[in-house]
Amino acid sequence: MLITSSRKPSVNTRTLCKYLASFFNCEYLTRGKMGLADVMSYSDDTHVVVVGDYHGSPGSLMFYDEEVAECLSIRMSMFYPDGYKFSNLKSMEPFLMGNGELGNMLSLYFGIPQDECDGMAKCIRVEDDRMEFLYSGKLLFRLNVKSYRVSEAAD
Repeated sequence: MLITSSRKPSVNTRTLCKYLASFFNCEYLTRGKMGLADVMSYSDDTHVVVVGDYHGSPGSLMFYDEEVAECLSIRMSMFYPDGYKFSNLKSMEPFLMGNGELGNMLSLYFGIPQDECDGMAKCIRVEDDRMEFLYSGKLLFRLNVKSYRVSEAAD
């Protein structure tokens, strides 16, 4: 998986891209003026996640496959807990906890197993209205899901 941003991202969006890349042990690519087909050529993987801006903050996650077709789109907002400090977490593989439609789609696109989160692992707890990113049982950050759309081809 490759994570990139919209063409003119805010500082907050670039920061979220880096956090997600660290959490998922994948590459972050500064997009610049590249089109999605160009971005796909930089990755050996078949999935790209584009973090979009909305009024200077991260506002969407769009998942694309190797045909550069949008498979999943999530509108969201960010939440960081008080005392938030992120560090590099690339040494561990994450798990995903959540069995609804959104949880199943994220497991597929992120390529991570669905399992119960133990206190020592990196974990994403997915519900219909939120995605909580946890490390050792502590909340790193949360994406508040406003809506999501699964494309017809992804079904």
